[in-house]
Amino acid sequence: MRKLPLILAGLALIAAVQPGQAQETRTYTDDAGRTVEVPAAPQRIVTLHDSSLTVPLVELGILPVGAFGREGDAGPYMRGAATLTGVTFDNSGIANVGGSPADLEAIAALEPDLIITAAFQQTPLEGLEKIAPTVVVEDNMRGELATFEDIAELTGTQDRLDLLKARYQAQVDQIRAVLGDRTISASIILTNAGQIQAWHTYGVIGKVLRDAGFEFPDVLNAIEGSDRVLFSGEELQAFDADFMFLTYDAPRGQTPAQAIAEIDTVAPGFCDFLTACQGERFVLLPREDAVARSYTAAGMMASAVLAAISGRDLDALAD
Repeated sequence: MRKLPLILAGLALIAAVQPGQAQETRTYTDDAGRTVEVPAAPQRIVTLHDSSLTVPLVELGILPVGAFGREGDAGPYMRGAATLTGVTFDNSGIANVGGSPADLEAIAALEPDLIITAAFQQTPLEGLEKIAPTVVVEDNMRGELATFEDIAELTGTQDRLDLLKARYQAQVDQIRAVLGDRTISASIILTNAGQIQAWHTYGVIGKVLRDAGFEFPDVLNAIEGSDRVLFSGEELQAFDADFMFLTYDAPRGQTPAQAIAEIDTVAPGFCDFLTACQGERFVLLPREDAVARSYTAAGMMASAVLAAISGRDLDALAD
């Protein structure tokens, strides 16, 4: 009769030992220059930004146990996740761990074996490190989609990433085939506090356009790295191009018509002096898709660009 308790005790001992044996580790140098001992095959990941970290992780085939959440009219949400991956807090079992700063108690309750955070996340690293190995991934350091390289290396999903890259290249090649050897220009703008706001390469829409071979105005090419620059409405003429793209912030209730109205407030009568607007080549795109760190979003933007240029007299524009 004493064998059963002994067997149960042995199983309990094995269960206690197995996690330590299974959790092999390796060293990883993150984008903050920190050397971190991370699991070789993490199983319970928490991501502390949605479009930069959670969406790429899901696209690589892994669901985090907890993730950064934003407060919306319909409750907490992950920007870009629903439209790009179909994953939400409600249908996935992913726990909402708050925004910036995140809820340390909520994270600890999930017992993660890896936390992936962003450089702009306000949660102190020392608090996160007490819970689990924590790495910093900088989404603006090396350009759009760069976070995929880090996340794929951390999770051993490089093969999946290779497929995403191959698909993206095929989508860009479709645009190049339509452009041919023509020189066609493009630019991207948005408004902020009564001014024009611009980046050298704005989100995945900017990456798609540059990778496809579009020329950009000097005012955009002169912006360095990931800097954000504000311009007055009087400078809008410098952004004119064969095709112009404007984003609108749908999750915050902005409509395409409101985005147009804001441009008109910053630069009254803008459509009278922008050739792209006069030629009906002024394209509006949902911001959460246009800026997401996502190969799915990149494909959506490639389709939008292809639709915008198809059927146009590109020879006349190139003259």
